[in-house]
Amino acid sequence: MTNHGEAGLRGLVRLRNLRERDSRLGLATALIEENAAAARVRALENQVGDAPDVELSDVEAFRARQHRLEALATALAEARAAQASAHQLALAARSRWMEDRTRLAAVESLVARRAAAVRAEKQRRENREMDEIGQDLWRRAQGAAEVS
Repeated sequence: MTNHGEAGLRGLVRLRNLRERDSRLGLATALIEENAAAARVRALENQVGDAPDVELSDVEAFRARQHRLEALATALAEARAAQASAHQLALAARSRWMEDRTRLAAVESLVARRAAAVRAEKQRRENREMDEIGQDLWRRAQGAAEVS
């Protein structure tokens, strides 16, 4: 392979490596955001579950509790929507990372196969040279035997 081709492959490997790393970092960020959204949902669910009971005779306390529960229910619905959105984003980020990882592996495999082919060709040339040296030595030995 030419030096230009090798340089191009090395550049392609670097590019694919950078893209894979960026998508891996994007996935990590998306997973952190998804976990944070899930924690927010759990916290709001706990607040709803831990809401104190009030006496039915105290109308103001009942109204305040109901108002608080309605606000928590609204916040919980928004948090669940944010969690679903974060989950979809994490799925997309995982898909992108897997795609980039596959592309990087393909390029690395190509580079490895080409390097193996270059090594095999070098070995064939060395073997051919050794065969030629052996033939020359044999001919010399045969020539020396005929002269003697």
